[in-house]
Amino acid sequence: MNPFIEIKSTGTTKDVDVKSRVVSGYLSGFGNVDKGNDIIEKGAFTKSINERFSKIFFLLQHDMQKPLGKFQVLEEKDGGLYFEAKVSNTTYGNDLLQLYEDGVINEHSIGFNTIKSEKKSGVRIIKEVKLFEGSAVTIGANENTPFLGFKSAIAEISDKQSKILMALKNGNLTDETFIMLEYSLKQLQAEAYELGKNTHEQKEPTIVTPSNVLEPSDIINEFRKSLKN
Repeated sequence: MNPFIEIKSTGTTKDVDVKSRVVSGYLSGFGNVDKGNDIIEKGAFTKSINERFSKIFFLLQHDMQKPLGKFQVLEEKDGGLYFEAKVSNTTYGNDLLQLYEDGVINEHSIGFNTIKSEKKSGVRIIKEVKLFEGSAVTIGANENTPFLGFKSAIAEISDKQSKILMALKNGNLTDETFIMLEYSLKQLQAEAYELGKNTHEQKEPTIVTPSNVLEPSDIINEFRKSLKN
């Protein structure tokens, strides 16, 4: 990914039809101040969609070497940038559909350049972007999701970890996806540790204590061994 391309993880999944391999949802929201102190205005994507629709890619984890398929629909609605995409019959495309079903992936993200913006009261209002891609992501910093406190955040992390571990245990994934999920587990554990370190409400010490942080590679190796038995 080009380091000059901005990334925002603000989108959610609406529906996944495994039989037709069509995914729908939102790549971005409108009107909310995100963690980067930005607001994307409705209309910011209009020019990109009209001028370069066929050059906007549906990717896995912002990886240009892993296109998932083609967008069939990209349009601005009141709630955000709506999409429908058909997932190609590739190994990682098949893995993606499985991870959607398992609830491991339910977030989306965009890669773009800001073309027009203005500052108001310290907030950058993004009025036009050049959109390069929309991605399905394992973990997104979803600015539309309010922080509901330490216990809620830990519960969310724990739930995501459980879903990833269950997906690994099912064993129907490629080695590339195993590696991706290993990285995601490490991210989740680091996030849990930071939450515990920076709050006074440390009521879940077994999650946030460094000595108790699980080693994802060990977990994955154990699952792989169990699948062979």
